Amino acid sequence: MIRKSPRALVVLGATALTTLGAQLAFTPAAPASVPEGPGYSLSPTVGDPALTAEACAADPGCAVAAAPRGGGLDDYAALNAAITAAAARGTSAAPATVFLPAGVFTLTKALNLKPNVNLRGRGMTETTLVIAPGSHVNFKNSFIVRPDFNATPVADSTNLISDLAVNGNCKAGAGLTDEVVPPSKTCDHGAGTNAGGGVSAGDRWTVQHVRFTNVEYFKLWIRGTTGVRAIDNRFDNRGGAGSGDEDNVGGGGNATDTVVADNQFDGTELGNALDFTNAKGLVFHHNTVYADPAMLTSFKRDDNGSVYLEAVTDSTVSENLFNGGHLVLKTNVGYTPTGTNKDVTNPARNIVRDNRIVGSYWAGITVNYHDYKDPDLTIGRVDAYVDPADTTNHTVWSGGGNVITGNSIENPAESGILVYGCYEAAKSMADTIAGNVITGAGQDGTSSYGTGCGTFETVGIGLGAGRGDKIYGNVVTGGTNTWYGVQIGSRTATTTPVGTVLTDPTGTYPDNSFFGHFVVGDYRYGKNTPETVEAQPAVSTPEGVKLSWKDVYALPDVFVGGYRVYRNGELVADLPAGGEIPANLMSGDAVTLENGLGGWTAASRTSVSRITGPAAPGVGAASLALTTTGAGQIGAAGPLTPVTAGQSYTAVASYKAQGAGRKARTGIAWFDAAGVAVGTKPYSTNSFTYDGMDRWINSTVTATAPAGAAYAKVLSAIDNAVVGEVHLMDRIGLVAGNVTEGWTDTQGSGPYDIVAYQVGGPAGSEYSIPTRVSAP
Repeated sequence: MIRKSPRALVVLGATALTTLGAQLAFTPAAPASVPEGPGYSLSPTVGDPALTAEACAADPGCAVAAAPRGGGLDDYAALNAAITAAAARGTSAAPATVFLPAGVFTLTKALNLKPNVNLRGRGMTETTLVIAPGSHVNFKNSFIVRPDFNATPVADSTNLISDLAVNGNCKAGAGLTDEVVPPSKTCDHGAGTNAGGGVSAGDRWTVQHVRFTNVEYFKLWIRGTTGVRAIDNRFDNRGGAGSGDEDNVGGGGNATDTVVADNQFDGTELGNALDFTNAKGLVFHHNTVYADPAMLTSFKRDDNGSVYLEAVTDSTVSENLFNGGHLVLKTNVGYTPTGTNKDVTNPARNIVRDNRIVGSYWAGITVNYHDYKDPDLTIGRVDAYVDPADTTNHTVWSGGGNVITGNSIENPAESGILVYGCYEAAKSMADTIAGNVITGAGQDGTSSYGTGCGTFETVGIGLGAGRGDKIYGNVVTGGTNTWYGVQIGSRTATTTPVGTVLTDPTGTYPDNSFFGHFVVGDYRYGKNTPETVEAQPAVSTPEGVKLSWKDVYALPDVFVGGYRVYRNGELVADLPAGGEIPANLMSGDAVTLENGLGGWTAASRTSVSRITGPAAPGVGAASLALTTTGAGQIGAAGPLTPVTAGQSYTAVASYKAQGAGRKARTGIAWFDAAGVAVGTKPYSTNSFTYDGMDRWINSTVTATAPAGAAYAKVLSAIDNAVVGEVHLMDRIGLVAGNVTEGWTDTQGSGPYDIVAYQVGGPAGSEYSIPTRVSAP
């Protein structure tokens, strides 16, 4: 069906960049105009039908090229002569056409297309340009069809390449059919990599109804151009074809006013669907992109079929269908910082609307703000011009103002939408994330992901950088492994979102809504959350699956109140103050105080007693009470416990205040076989383990038993206590190594996620980043 002509898309390219108000008018959750179905067809869907010999004969500007010689004989000379003759009669008002009849044209050299010369075939399945075997060295870093760079530029010139196939002959003799044969893993042209690209477009070129197959280098290259249109083309490696992993559509280089629309990318293709670096005014519209999981396995890749817009601004990605791929808006950081990549451009004023993204192998949509450091270890000069000859400084053009709206993201492997940054200065405008529908994030089963600029749990929407960003009107439906609906900020990030707007002040959008299963809840606020749990591999025992981990390190005003264990996204253990102490070398009342003091003795300014009632959860009904008899540091010492010199040990205890909270620290004292003290008495150096009336807190210290040590005592210290104060101590242990937490699952086998949670923190920031532990 002919749906829209390429000339109509010229209007689309010129008008797609609109005001913010118009951008926000795009609100449908399930865009009706997104391409449907998994089909891949070599029949055109938009634009004019292929030229015929009769139509060419009726056009004075058209000449029919000689039929291909066949048998692998070189057709370059004849086609080059036809192009040269056409250039003599073509003008910007009336371009000339070289018509290529059906057949396979073999080329030993690139066709250099002069201005105002069109190259039109009989159809994608009828006319083919193929690189001759043994001649790929002539196409090194080059293309089958490219502009004639020696030709004199002509104002307002145009070129049309249409209705043919370009076959790079990466795998000899392959790609000439549409058979569903697995792609070749190797090229056999013998010229190394980057030899034999498809088409390199020039200014105001239209590439339409072209099949790109069996191409080792870039299939379609658009760099430093203006006004290029790539319409209704096909990209595949069918018929046993091979290819390199270069992008299907690549380039940038300050390209402007580019439209890539209505193209189809088959599941056999390798590389990104499109990757532009440094470009403005791109429209990527109504394309169909399929990435076959079997290709990832076969070619040992973790991604295919994605769209990367690097240092791209003022562009639109709309009404596309992605199956397996995803969309990335980022900077040009990571390339060698020279030429067009010396300065850094952050994504700005882009519109991402009404796309359907199904089963992406990463997050569905990501936006990243970044910069690199100059030799003096400073970032670039923000939005300030720097002379290109300056080798000491560069410019970082800040970004933001991007609109992500009306997209449907279904079952992504990771999160749905992530917006994050490494430097606050890299983003100066608020982004809008509104009216999107996200379903089933976290299909790969991982609970959290590092971005290089902070860590996010598996969420519907995650925001890590920006001021005044707008997140509303989104519908997030959780799945088995979706931890939160929306996450704002990350504790590990170097940037902090400020003033995020969650209610549309205009009333156009409702508030965000949440359905289905979330492991924890609707919102998560990432700053001031506990450290991540460091867990050991799960161990299968007759009693069940044993999990074990280190106590997390306390942070300022982040009081770790305990741990929670999730099995397959469901809470199975809540361990206030901690779980069992694995392989505890202490035992009996010395640990639990249930029947007596268990050998605990008071330090100076302290009296000790056993009380019942407020024990640490999970360890009985009694605790050790330390009562202050003299102002200052108080404490207690446990019984002698055998140790081995040279072995590392960790002492752990839980503390709770009965009045004012104080810094509580655990220590170790070493003794020889005769009970004489040896070595030093190390105490925890963590300054943030303050007990309180509303919480038990843990303190640990790890040290190596010195030479001559045969015993150890666990010590406690409460700093700056006031006479009469009482502090409780419980859940006490000494272990070889540093694993002080544990829990045994007697009902299942995982996988598990373990989180530390804090007491008294703001709602939505209670939990650490989950730690995944696989089933044994």
